[in-house]
Amino acid sequence: MAINEYINGNGVFGGKEGLQEGSARWKDYLVLACRIFLAAVFIYAAFQKADKPLMFADEIRMYRVIGIGPLLYIMAIVLPWVEIICSLSLLTGIFMRGSAFTFIVMNAIFIAVVIYRTFDIMNGEGTPFMDVYFDCGCGFGATYAWKKILEDIVFMLSAMIIYFAPSYRFTLGRRN
Repeated sequence: MAINEYINGNGVFGGKEGLQEGSARWKDYLVLACRIFLAAVFIYAAFQKADKPLMFADEIRMYRVIGIGPLLYIMAIVLPWVEIICSLSLLTGIFMRGSAFTFIVMNAIFIAVVIYRTFDIMNGEGTPFMDVYFDCGCGFGATYAWKKILEDIVFMLSAMIIYFAPSYRFTLGRRN
């Protein structure tokens, strides 16, 4: 390949159009990074809960949103597997937009119930907001409530980046 082709932009990077699409490429890598990040976090968390559904049910019950009953136990069994399936979908790129939407909804619910439980602890024990510390049931152990809320916001924003991406690269599924 002659030096003129490199100078004219027809080199290794696919020509002038490749250079003009440089801003689009970093967005593809951002979406890929969000996919890998979310998948890694939720696969790890799901495997912490999947083999202990009764313990996970007890952690869900502590939020005082769902009472003891079939719904509680079904949720404790199904939720980790939904996280695993959606994470694998993000990694492969198959049904990625649906998985991202599922993560958006799940994290919105997680944020709401963590805030609800935080205020419940604050009112019951008189603990200041920044000092509320509990095991949220996510699989990562006990943490400060404000840190958990921020984590869930980051997860939700990452899922939104994936959901609203105009196109997807690095997928096994269809490109849209």
